[in-house]
Amino acid sequence: MNIRHITLGGFLVSISIVFQLIPVILGEIFILATILSALPIFILAKINPRTGFIGFIVAGILILSFNSHEGLFFLFTNGPVGLSLGTLSCYSKVRRCISIRAGFILASTLSIMNFIIGIPVLLISIPGTLLIQISILIIFSIFYCFIYLYIADLTFNFLNKHYPFV
Repeated sequence: MNIRHITLGGFLVSISIVFQLIPVILGEIFILATILSALPIFILAKINPRTGFIGFIVAGILILSFNSHEGLFFLFTNGPVGLSLGTLSCYSKVRRCISIRAGFILASTLSIMNFIIGIPVLLISIPGTLLIQISILIIFSIFYCFIYLYIADLTFNFLNKHYPFV
C-alpha cells in the first residue's frame, strides 16, 4: 500500500461518510442520498481491494460514532455493495457474474438486518413465508447490484479518465 492509496482512501472515506450522514444532517427527506456512500468504497476496492476493505471498516466505525442507525445501514447495506462490487470488479470483468455474486452478498447482509436485527431494510414488510421473503431479497439484490455496477463503472471510468487513480 503506497502513500497515494492512503491519501485517496482518506479522501474517499470522507466522502462516503458525508453521503451516509446526509439524512442526519439535512433530514430524512434526503435518505436516498445514502445510496451514494457505496460509490467511494467501490472506487477504493476496484483500485486495491485491501484499501477498499480498510476504507469500509474505517468509514463504518466513524459513521457508527456519529449515528448508530446510519452506521448499521452502512455496514450492512451500502458498504457491502461498494466493497463487493469493487473487489469483484478488480478480479473479473464479467458484469453478470459480478452482479450475481455481489447480489448474494447483499441479500445475506439484508437478511441479517431484516430477520436478525429486526430493522426492515426495504422500508416495507415483505409478505409471505421466510423462503419467499429471502427469494424477494435475492432477486432485488441482484437487480440492484447490476444497476449499481453499471452506474459505478461509468463513474469510475469518467473519473479515472479525467483524474487518473493509478
